[in-house]
Amino acid sequence: MYVHYVYKLYDLHIAAENHTEAAFTLKLHAELLSWSDKLLAETADSRWPEQTEWQRKEAIYHRIVGEFNRGKVRESLIR
Repeated sequence: MYVHYVYKLYDLHIAAENHTEAAFTLKLHAELLSWSDKLLAETADSRWPEQTEWQRKEAIYHRIVGEFNRGKVRESLIR
């Protein structure tokens, strides 16, 4: 349920063009995941396909980098 609301907040930030806040919101989900080979199911909203936990975490971090770039807050990338 927590991740569901994280993405609701993420969508609100994207709609408002708050890309930096959207990136920090995605980071909340990434921090819940580990780098394991555990297979995760496709999400109910089809946001994420079936994939291993590390693949999803990596994909989320790629989105985070993209949002920081769109928000022109590149110094946050090195944290």
